[in-house]
This record gives sequence, C-alpha cells and structure tokens, in this order.
Amino acid sequence: MEDKEFSEIISIITKQTGIIPRESHKVGIMNFIDKREKEINLNGLPYSAYLRINKEELNVFLNAATVNETYFFREEAQFTFLKDKVLPELRASMGSTSIRIWSAASSSGEEIYSLYLLATSLGCKTECIASDINTAVLDKCAKGEYTPNSVKAVDGAKFHYLLSKYIKADKSVSFPPEICKQIERKQINLSLVAESFPRKVNVIFIRNVFIYFTMEMRKQILEKIVKESLADGGYIFVSMSELPSLEASIIPKSLEKCSDGKVFYFKKK
Repeated sequence: MEDKEFSEIISIITKQTGIIPRESHKVGIMNFIDKREKEINLNGLPYSAYLRINKEELNVFLNAATVNETYFFREEAQFTFLKDKVLPELRASMGSTSIRIWSAASSSGEEIYSLYLLATSLGCKTECIASDINTAVLDKCAKGEYTPNSVKAVDGAKFHYLLSKYIKADKSVSFPPEICKQIERKQINLSLVAESFPRKVNVIFIRNVFIYFTMEMRKQILEKIVKESLADGGYIFVSMSELPSLEASIIPKSLEKCSDGKVFYFKKK
C-alpha cells in the first residue's frame, strides 16, 4: 500500500474518532487492511475510498482499529484507594442513593466488572455504565466471558478473591446473566457531542485514552465530561502513565488534581 493511501486511512480514523494512532498501532492497522482486501470485493476502489462509501465496512474497520488490551483490576493501587477511601466515603454520604460509576473507555469490560464487584463487595448500591466507540468489545462485555489472559498474575492479584467464584477450571472467567445485567452498555464517541454522556456520575474511569488524542482534544473531552457527566464531589481516574500528558493548562477550573500516596486522581470541587 502506498504511503499516501495509508495516510488517508489514518486520517479517516482521526476524523471519525479523534484518535491519532501511534506508530506501534499502525502495524496492526496495516495487517487488518491487507486481510480485508483479500476477504471483500472493493470493486476496484482503494480501501480508503471504499470506507467513505460503505458505512458497514467503516464500522468493521473502526472496531478493529480501536481494540485495546485490558484486564481485571488493572492498576491495583487505584482499586485499593477506591476500597479504602472513595467508595466508603460515597456510601456514607449518599445513603441509599446509588453510586453511579462510568467506565468511559471500557473496551471489553474487565474494568467495569472490576468496579462493580468491588463496590458491591463493600455493600454499595451501584449503577454501572460501560461505554466505548467499539461495538464489538461492547458485545463481549455483554456476554461476560473472558479468557485467562484477562487475569494477570501480579497486577490486580490483591482483588482476585472477588473473581474466585466466576473462574472456571480452565482459568477463564464467566459471569452469570444476573451479573451481566447490572452493567449498562452504550456506544459513545468521546470526541463528539456530549448528548449521550451519562449524567451525575460519581466515579469515572477514563484510562489509557488520552494518549491517543491531541492536546486540544484532551482538553475538549475533559471539559465535556466535567460539565455534562461528573457529579459535584465526583472522582475521575486516568491511567498513571497518562498523567504527564494532561498539562495543567487543559484541566478545567472546577477539577482539582489530588493525590493519596502514589495514587493521583481528579476531584470536582
């Protein structure tokens, strides 16, 4: 594939999602395109042109181009902080009102199930929302079935006891329908208008997302989430590796950067 054609395809990803693929990500995109060109009839068109006129193929392509790795209780320290401080405080202050939790880039769902299991283990009544631009990973979330790769031997191990009754003999994880039904799933493009964003959310996880956006897009997304979704006193958690990418100049004035030991987070004033 010529460089110009590939650049046009990358520009389609950015235009549709706001995501700017990293160099390491582009190899997988190229491999997917090579595979699709052998599987479908492009009617003599370049793949970029085919994407522009075929909405169904565009959806297939964007699903393939936006898959990210995740696993249960990733970044264990954040879950420890939630267990010891955030969730008990919210439960005490909110009484019988449900704590609203949003995994804003949920991928296949390991994150939102981790949050749900932790919250319910502490006696918290919850409303849990998983969103992603990728419909294929949302379908996987709905099924609640995961391979052993979703459970890491080190990171998250402190909370594996919450998974124990759902782990099968082959080390895979399978949640029953009554658990899966507790997770609301929505396709949301964070780079677009915020009409579909959840409202009055107390805890938002938006991890391993901002690294794919420009600084201006990071600013826009944060502003929309804080204005439209985050409840007063609510918390936002990003990946610890992403913190350097969130310059002070793009943080909304109503959002305060806080720390507890090695855990950094944002809280709405």
